[in-house]
Amino acid sequence: MIFPELRDIQSPDLVPPELPADPADCAVRFQALIGPRGEGAPEAFSFLVVTPGHVRRSGPLWGRGHLFVDAFDWRTVVEAIALLMAQCARPTWEEVAAELDKQLRWEYDVHRTIETEPG
Repeated sequence: MIFPELRDIQSPDLVPPELPADPADCAVRFQALIGPRGEGAPEAFSFLVVTPGHVRRSGPLWGRGHLFVDAFDWRTVVEAIALLMAQCARPTWEEVAAELDKQLRWEYDVHRTIETEPG
C-alpha cells in the first residue's frame, strides 16, 4: 500500500506565521508537495483556502481545489491536508495521486485530461 507524505507546503500569498489582513475574509493560494512516503520525488498539488467572508463578498465558488474554513490559520490548513492524505492510501502512486486530485489540483491533471480526451 502506498501512503502519501507531505514534503512541503507553501503559499505565494503568505509566509508562516503571517496571517491575512482579515483571517475570516480571505482566499489564500497554496501548493503542497506530496509524494509516496519515504521514496520518489514529490508532485505538486494546488488549492485555495477560502473563508465564508470571501465567498459572501465574491459570489459563488465551485468546490474542487478549494478548502473552505471558518477563518484562516496555518494549523487548520496542515491538519486538513493530513486528514485528506490519510484517506488516500492506495496500491499505486497513480491511484493515490488520482484520489488526491479529486479534492486538490494535481500538476499533471491538465495533461492527463488532454491525453485522454477523444479525437
